[in-house]
Amino acid sequence: MKKMYPIYLLLCASSLIAFAACNKEEDVEVNAKKKKDTSSECQVLSMYYAYSSDSIGVTVSYNKWGSPVRVTQTLTGTGHPDGIFWYNNKKQLTDYIGAYNDNSFEFWHRYVYDNKGRVIRDTTYFFGYIVNGEPDTYYDLAVITYEYDQEERIVHTAQAWFNDPANPLHTYYSYDGSGNLVVPGVVYDDKSSIHRTNPVWMFIDRNYSQNNGYATTWNADGLPTHMNLSDKGGRFAGFYYGRLSNIQYQCDGKSGKGKGNGNGNNSPF
Repeated sequence: MKKMYPIYLLLCASSLIAFAACNKEEDVEVNAKKKKDTSSECQVLSMYYAYSSDSIGVTVSYNKWGSPVRVTQTLTGTGHPDGIFWYNNKKQLTDYIGAYNDNSFEFWHRYVYDNKGRVIRDTTYFFGYIVNGEPDTYYDLAVITYEYDQEERIVHTAQAWFNDPANPLHTYYSYDGSGNLVVPGVVYDDKSSIHRTNPVWMFIDRNYSQNNGYATTWNADGLPTHMNLSDKGGRFAGFYYGRLSNIQYQCDGKSGKGKGNGNGNNSPF
């Protein structure tokens, strides 16, 4: 392990929908289903984020496979860095970095997969520098392990800090009969969840809900355009808490066209 120096005050940053083939007799039923849930055909393109009084513009870029490669903001800072996504040649997310403009980072997740293609371990580095494509001079690190249910949803994580590995933080996730994450006090709408627009969002936010909590307005496709998020289970891209407004989507499939300058070597997991 690299030598660590305290460079900032530590601030904890911390399945796919199947389309059934149909014949002409089934057209009406299938079209009705698509009308109710078009999330898998849409991608989040941009939005505004505000935690206190500041409103920050956010854009999301995708590769040609439709996986996010960058979340770019008009202003970066603690709690709202840019997001950088790296993938391997198996189209699996390997690294998720919350980066600032000075080659430093707030968090860096590095993932390990099992033979079923699920993330089972995540080494997370906090507040350091990016040196030759590696995390360096970081404040602290933690190792997170994951467990899944039969529907491949995360149901348990154990986060062990490097300096205190014997006392991991256990977090449990459960879903109700409608397929929504159980969060005390949260009432869900009957619209398609913003997280279901991409499996990357479901994974990093640990939220596989069918519907939205926190949404207040929606577009014609039934996707939220305004959300008042909470740190009690409501977040987007792993670090957005607060108000998301003017959320814009592109709903022409996941070809990646018009979604930014993605790298052809990257792909969804």
